[in-house]
Amino acid sequence: MHAKPLAPLIAATLVGAPALADVGAFVEPPLTLEAFGVICEVELQGTRPAPDTLSGLLNLVDQDRPIDVETVQVPAEMGLSFGIRASLTAGSSVPEVTIVVTHPPMGPEGRTVERWVTPMNFGDVSLNLFTFERDYELVEGPWMFQVERDGKVLLQQPFEVTAPGTIPAVQQACFAAEVVS
Repeated sequence: MHAKPLAPLIAATLVGAPALADVGAFVEPPLTLEAFGVICEVELQGTRPAPDTLSGLLNLVDQDRPIDVETVQVPAEMGLSFGIRASLTAGSSVPEVTIVVTHPPMGPEGRTVERWVTPMNFGDVSLNLFTFERDYELVEGPWMFQVERDGKVLLQQPFEVTAPGTIPAVQQACFAAEVVS
């Protein structure tokens, strides 16, 4: 599999910044950050073109899929997904947003930013993820998820991708059966 940003009927964008570790999380109206962290396993519901991503495709997943471990630390483990779940505040109308994901250089091009446009509808959640599907995607360091509208960042959530096996809560939730077997 190729590491593709996972988003059920929505897109996620990676955007690079020089000192992501120094940048904190924030959210501004009309967005609400519902959750962030790791999902152990997602079920693909299809794909759609995403030309501003390294793979050129977005994985479509169930937007209601819960986050398994709320954390900003993510071990670089094949098959893990991580990201954000956002929604609109009551009475808001935003036809679409751009998801931007920034990460350390990856792939043959050394790409650091991926982005895609996704719809946002009041009453629906928007789950935007990145899933480790290829070895070259397992890059450790600062990652940032941002949601932009008309060039303005409305939501920002940093993550730190670490060495495999380094986050006990994720190991327990996602790999406990493998350890016990």
